[in-house]
Amino acid sequence: MHETTLDLRGLQVRLLRGGRGLPLLYLHDTFTLAWLPVHNRLATACEVFFPVHPGCAGAAGLEHFDDLEDLVFYYLDLCEALHLERPVLLGASLGGWLAAEMAVRYSHLLRGLVLVGALGLHLPAAPATDLFRLDPAQVRAALFADPTAPLAQRLVPDTPDPAALPSLLQARQMLARFAWQFPDNPKLARYLYRVRLPTLIVWGAQDGVVPPAHGQAYQEAIAGSQLVVLPQCGHLPHAEQPEAFARVVLDWLARLTP
Repeated sequence: MHETTLDLRGLQVRLLRGGRGLPLLYLHDTFTLAWLPVHNRLATACEVFFPVHPGCAGAAGLEHFDDLEDLVFYYLDLCEALHLERPVLLGASLGGWLAAEMAVRYSHLLRGLVLVGALGLHLPAAPATDLFRLDPAQVRAALFADPTAPLAQRLVPDTPDPAALPSLLQARQMLARFAWQFPDNPKLARYLYRVRLPTLIVWGAQDGVVPPAHGQAYQEAIAGSQLVVLPQCGHLPHAEQPEAFARVVLDWLARLTP
């Protein structure tokens, strides 16, 4: 993996990049902001493009974005700047919502779609959890199947390392900008029929942030999509169960038509 900085219409984009093969644009969540072991696994079959969202992990520019639609255009511009032709689009959590919004509008520009614990749907019977109301222990319990695991303690510490605090606060601000109180688009479900490309949906069976019912709703609305629910896994399967997650995604990618 190597990191570059790209000028995109006056904004500086932090881009992590690695691997060779099928282009895969990875839209991250607001808890795992770095290149992870799972990205190395994906990079065995793909060239992974991991742009850091504006306002996360030291990336500037959040003040230029008022809603998710602004980010849709931002990433369309990035695809053009990188000359990505029909990449696979993989989004997790907030990144999954963003990926769904992009696919509804621009399926013809994509080769495939992977949604991982995606926000975005409005399900009154199974609402997404408002993480901003929870203390760190409650956030860990919502995010992870095992909230006592070292990963959970590292990503959501009771007392953040002062050196990491600015990054944590930036990510929290980014999540609040687009998902505070209303982590969904009430109109999204009615337009998911427009996602006309191979779609894989991956959910953690113990996701306490976005209940698995949301994964089922995505699967029912996107024709031909496949839903995989990973056991012993919460909201971040790519971090909590990286090997199982990578195996599911790589097997699915191997079946994609050129």
